Amino acid sequence: MAAQLRIRFDGEVPGLAEHRLSLAGFGEPLALLLKALRRIATQIVGSATDAEHPRTGRFANLARLLDIELISIEGGSSGFDAVVSFAHPPDELKLFADLPERSVTELLEAIVEESQGHLRNASVRRYLEALPKEVHKQVYDLHENGATKKHVEIGDLALTDLPLGLPSLREFTGNVVGVGFPPGKPEVRVKSGPVSTALDADEPQVDTALQLRKDAVRLLGVDDGSRKRLLRIERATDQPFKMTHQSIENHIFKRWSNVFARLSTT
Repeated sequence: MAAQLRIRFDGEVPGLAEHRLSLAGFGEPLALLLKALRRIATQIVGSATDAEHPRTGRFANLARLLDIELISIEGGSSGFDAVVSFAHPPDELKLFADLPERSVTELLEAIVEESQGHLRNASVRRYLEALPKEVHKQVYDLHENGATKKHVEIGDLALTDLPLGLPSLREFTGNVVGVGFPPGKPEVRVKSGPVSTALDADEPQVDTALQLRKDAVRLLGVDDGSRKRLLRIERATDQPFKMTHQSIENHIFKRWSNVFARLSTT
């Protein structure tokens, strides 16, 4: 029922050369490793059962009973031997007896993928990011009584940063509470309840905002995560824009017909 796991590190981390494992350097990463393992186990159980159903949701809690228990820190190495134990009620044993091995297998596969810059598992990525930067080699072995079931060996990490969020359309409703003019930054500020939002705008949009300052307004803007830009401002009582075949024809193809014609000849 328990999976046997051997982990070795190599690098210039203080203590490794003397075959010692520093809690200051590895305490946080190992806690994140356990967290990643439990999350993977939870996903495995959730996929096998209806985790949201009241009769089967209890199975998801079983995954949180997995633990990594250190057996020994080898004197001639810079790592440790451990077992991934699974303490759960006897009547559940036959359902998830292989959960430790399946979870470790998925964990090691995710470590390989993330170490090569392929986004696969955020919890595993956080574990790798937390490892001391001086670690240049990692070796993982899932084994059973000396027989290796899965061997993973990785060198320097090539982790990938998450891409910045793509721009998205957002709708705002409220009242115009301020505008900006050149030579400053043209903008329109709208307040909805206790929240005020500023959107970059052009001068005609600022003029429109001034004309509607006594009315509740509806704004459509684009948000790229760092700034918001106003696309349209109108009274909140105006009929909202409806996406129909005719509106697409009018607002895109007819409006930009000359541009499309030029592009087709280039």
